[in-house]
Formats: sequence, structure tokens, C-alpha cells
Amino acid sequence: MAKLIYKVSIPHTYRDYYDYYATDLNPCLGGRVIVPFRNKERMGIIIGEEFKDNPHATTKEIIKIIDDKPLLTGEILALCSWVSSYYQSPLSEVIPLALPKKYRGLEDIPPPSSEFYSLKIDKLEAYTLLNSRSPRQRELLDYFVENINPLAKKIVLNEGFTKANLNSLEERGILFKSIEIEKPKLSTYRQKNSLALNPEQAVAVQTISAELHAYQAFLLQGVTGSGKTEVYLQVIENVLALGRQVLVLVPEIGLTPQLLARFSERFKEPMAVIHSRLNDSERQLAFHWAKEESVKLVIGTRAAIFTPMPSLGLIVIDEEHDISFKQMDGVRYSARDTALMRAHLRHIPIILGSATPSLESLHNCALNKYKILRLNFKALNSKPLHYEILDVRNQNLIHGLASASLQAIKKHLEADNQVLVFINRRGFAPVLLCHSCGWMADCRGCDAHLTMHKTKGILVCHHCGLTQKIPAHCQSCKGHELLPVGAGTQRIHEHLKEVFKDTSILRIDRDEIRKKDALDESLALINDGNAQLIVGTQMLAKGHHFPKLTLVIVLDTDNGFYNQDFRALEKLGQLLTQVSGRAGRAEFQGQVIIQTHVPNHPLLNLLIQKGYDAFAESLLATRKEAELPPYHYISMIRAEGKAIPPLLNFLNILKAQFHQHEIKALGPAPAPLSRKSGMHRMQLLIKSPSRKKLNLVLAKVREGLVSSKEVKGIRWNVDVDPMDLS
Repeated sequence: MAKLIYKVSIPHTYRDYYDYYATDLNPCLGGRVIVPFRNKERMGIIIGEEFKDNPHATTKEIIKIIDDKPLLTGEILALCSWVSSYYQSPLSEVIPLALPKKYRGLEDIPPPSSEFYSLKIDKLEAYTLLNSRSPRQRELLDYFVENINPLAKKIVLNEGFTKANLNSLEERGILFKSIEIEKPKLSTYRQKNSLALNPEQAVAVQTISAELHAYQAFLLQGVTGSGKTEVYLQVIENVLALGRQVLVLVPEIGLTPQLLARFSERFKEPMAVIHSRLNDSERQLAFHWAKEESVKLVIGTRAAIFTPMPSLGLIVIDEEHDISFKQMDGVRYSARDTALMRAHLRHIPIILGSATPSLESLHNCALNKYKILRLNFKALNSKPLHYEILDVRNQNLIHGLASASLQAIKKHLEADNQVLVFINRRGFAPVLLCHSCGWMADCRGCDAHLTMHKTKGILVCHHCGLTQKIPAHCQSCKGHELLPVGAGTQRIHEHLKEVFKDTSILRIDRDEIRKKDALDESLALINDGNAQLIVGTQMLAKGHHFPKLTLVIVLDTDNGFYNQDFRALEKLGQLLTQVSGRAGRAEFQGQVIIQTHVPNHPLLNLLIQKGYDAFAESLLATRKEAELPPYHYISMIRAEGKAIPPLLNFLNILKAQFHQHEIKALGPAPAPLSRKSGMHRMQLLIKSPSRKKLNLVLAKVREGLVSSKEVKGIRWNVDVDPMDLS
């Protein structure tokens, strides 16, 4: 007789699922259960069921059901299954991405709740029960009379009342206390009217709104300041009017406060924010609100793509080109591409927005897979940016800045405008060098130099995190003349403070922005005009609107011209266009100065003179000739170990397997960072004109690796559609 067997995915077990049966229990698909696993009790998710005539004799029984109703919807399970299959990762590694940490244990932890108080009896009767010598209690009663709805305890305490005041009124039978799950905060809705659209924006809104009931990918390509956000807002308004939910993904946490403020002004519907800086309870609450439809809008970074939203009607990906949407460790999935699949499974539209679309998205438009909608008119400022390529060859650079750049900064500051000095390098200096013998401070675990962080008196490896004090003398010749070579944000900031003593200067990088609200506070200083001169990394390169910023100076651009990663030029073009777009967004003329040692580089001049479209077209032609994405599909197999010979042997065996299936494999070769944290790193690049064939062969090879003896002592991973070849 056939027996009902449940497929249970147990997090971090490197298998998709294990078979279990249930005697007196009836678990649900997407619900959590407790199962025996290797002499322990573990939490698992039911991902399927089937009748088996001869189940394995060792099949164990489910111990307990945690959820009576599905925690993960069928839609999210299907999405996780696709991510597992496409990105070559076990389902047991993918499912934890969709679960807040609070739901990954053996206990059924309800969402955080709060104590609420409300009037229990008629207000006139309540006043008769109060002691005339207790004015504070009378004031508290007055407060509840003015507020009809139940009030959270913390709100009452914030008004200056005490727990004793509340307890006293509760004991007298005046107040009723209830325990309720916390509700989303109300928005700062101001009934702000939609902005008048220019013709291009109007066409975009009408085109997208006409297809709200089926899958369609739209690429909204708008020059910086063209009003892409207003298009998002008006389409979202139409979706919300249908009673549906909307998911908005942004690449970095720094972009969420600005979007949240604009959304809160326009929509009265409550919304949730999901990003890595939430604590476990906040993440659980956001998950619960979205799943129960207590919020209609979710704004989040990469991980928010797995948020359960039963009535999801639209997905928006802002800055779709940004590599932050790609997870670089663990399950190496792209949130952008996963969002496209989610929209397809859900039969809803998706908007990909960018001033500098990825070459893949532009190619998909050429193939008519996406509909492109262009916004060429600058809604905020019709004045063109003034670009200047500053040749710094043979110039005396003072801490990375040319004298012409310093003169330009002075001119804009004297006009009471703001200036951004952009350098995509943290720290004080990337190298500490001995002037006597040429010794350099290197990381002992990585093939990389240690970066000097002068303010903290330390050297830091930005790859493995190794930290040590700045040495007093050379570790080779014992000389005392140690020179910081090159410039980072700290060094530029320190120098500008000396040059412009009476100017308010702000530094924004990952070292400076560590506390939870630090970035919000820094952005507020810029927007309020309390910071005139800003030194920043790519945290400031996109999405931000600074009305009084008129000059952007870009330092250290040349690395993109020499980088061995084939995507380096694309990233450089996007970064230059994005950071340049911070200047001249309001009524002021914007100026951009690009310091470079290769002023005659054809692609740099093409970008400046003819814009991003011509630049991208040239890159696409080169990619096609070289059989690189988006014309061919690639994957990377990375391996690391304590010795090089076993890595070479391992990757050469894999290479032979790919060649047997007529799939091109290049390498093995050392990774650009060939040693990290004491481990040697090598990689194999896999190429094919067929995505389907590449993934089928990858799946076969990966299955063989799980039981292979060649893997002993080697850590390996598969990266499908890699965004970074390092």
C-alpha cells in the first residue's frame, strides 16, 4: 500500500529535501515542522508530498507541526525552487533567504506585540472614580477621552505619563489593557497632488498602466533628473487603487529614506521597509505585515524579493543596473533577475528603472523581451552639464587633487553652492611604503596591500578584514620614513579641511557611516545646506537629489580602463554617468571635472560627447565579437584550498567534463585576488551560447561534485551570471 511521504527541506543541510512521514499529523505545504535529523531535532519546511509504494526503510517520522497555516506561500516556494535550480544551489540554502531569523528555530515565535489601553467605561463614570488629589491621573484620563482608539503603552509613556499612572487607572476599572501585534506606522500622508507630467512621462505612465493584468517587463531609461520616480509613483497609485500590493527594490540602504519620504507624502497606505540593518524583530514584523496585507507597499534591498505579498500587483527595480542586486556569497542570486521571474510567475508587470541600464537589459529590449520607455527630458533642470576631462599627467597632485580642481571647488563654494569630491576608495591611503627600501605593508593572508586608516591609527585589509596598528618603522630595513601612497576618502577629507578651513565638510563612506541612522543624518545635513563640501564614495553616486550641488569632481577613474574584468568599462561608464548626475539637478548649472591620466581614451570621450547610449552600443559590439554576455552566457566555478596542485587537478577534471558536453571551459587560472585569508583561489570560466544547455550541464557536474573524492580539502562554489570575476 502506498504511503504519503512529505518532502522536508532542512536549512543548511546541502540537500534539497529529505523524506519523512506523519502518522497522526497533517502538515501543510509551506509550513514548518520539527523532524529528527542526525540525532538532533531540526526545523524543516514542507515543500511537497507524494505517495510512495515502497518508502525507504530508514524514513523517519515528523515529530511536531509548528505552523497550522503555510508560513511560505506556494508562490514563494516556487520562486525558491527556481532560484535553487537556476543558481545551482541546494533548496536548503535558498529557503533561509525567505525566512526571517525568528522563524528558523524550533519555537513558534509570534510577531512582536505591544500593550494597548482604551477606556473601559463611560467617561463621566470614570471621572467619579478618580481621587481629586491625583491631578496626574485626571490628565491621563483626559488624554484617553481625547483619543478614541486604543493607545500603545509606549505612546502613552512618551507623553510623559508613567507605568504607575496606567496601572492605577487599570486597577480602578477605568482602562482596559489588551495585547496586540504591533501595527505599521501611519505614513506622513499630506494629500500631496501628483506632479504634472511632461509628454514622455505621460506616455510611460499610460503604457505601463495599460498592462497591469499581465506579465510585461518595462525598461524605464531616464537621464538623471528626468523624473523616473514620478513615473513610479503614478503607476503605483494606479496599482494601489486596484487593491493590490507593490514591491519596490533599491540596491542600497542609503536610497530607502529618500524614497520612503516621497512615498509617505503621496500614499496614505502603510508601508514596510526591509534591509540588512533591521533587527530580528523588525524583520519579522515586516514579513508578517506584508504576508497579512497590513502593508500595501514594501520598499527594500536585495533580500526583500522573497517577501510574501498575497496581492502583489507590481514590482519596481530602481537602479536596475547596480551590481548590489547580485549576492556575492552563499546563494549567488541576482535579485533583479529573480524579480523578473517572480513577476512572470505572478503574471504582473515589472519596471526596471535606470539612467544607465545594464547591457543585458538593453539587449533584451533589442530582442523585444522588454519594452523600453525613454525619458530624455530633464524634468528638474533643462541646462546641460558642463563636462571637463582634466589631464593630470605630469601635474603636481596634492593628495590626489590637481590645482585646477581646487580652484573650481573654491569658485563654487564662494557662490554658496555645494561640491562633491568623489573617490571610490575608503581609508587614508591604499599603500604604506618604505621610502628607503621600497617595502610595502601587505596582508599576511591575502595577495593585497593593507589600507592605511590614519584616524584610527590602523592598517586594514579590505578583503579579509585583518587589522593591525600602523608600524613605527619598516618591517624590512627598520627605516622610519614610511610614506602613505595614493589617496582615499580620509586623506582627501583631511586635506580639504586644511585648505577650506571655514567650510563645513562632510565625509561619507562605509567607515564613517556605521551607526543605524548615520547615513540619514548625513543626507539631512546635505539637503539642509549644512554641509557645503562632501567627500564620498559610491554610496552617494546614485539616486540622491541635492538641489544646491553644482560641482562634482571625480578622482581615480583610471582603474576601470585597466581592470581585467570584462565588465569594468561598463561599470565605469555607469558610475561616471551616475555620479555626474548629482550636479545641476535644480535651477543651477552643473559642472563635472574628471581627473584622468588617459584623457584621450576613446570610450571616455564617447561617453562625455555622445552619452551613455552610444557608449553602451560600442561596448555591446565589442562583447558580441568576444562572445561575452549578453550574447553568450557564462558561469564561474571558483575553488580555494591550502595548496595550488589539488586546485588545479580538481578544476582540470571539471574542465574535461564540460568539454565532453561540448561546453567551452577557460582556465583554470588564478583569481584576480589569488590568495585570500590564507587560501589559494583559482577559477574556471564556463561559456555557452545556450543558457538552457549551460545550466543542464552545470547541474550534472554539480551533482557529481557533491559525492566526489576530489573535493576533499577544497571549498568550491558555482556562480551563474557572475557580476564580478574576482
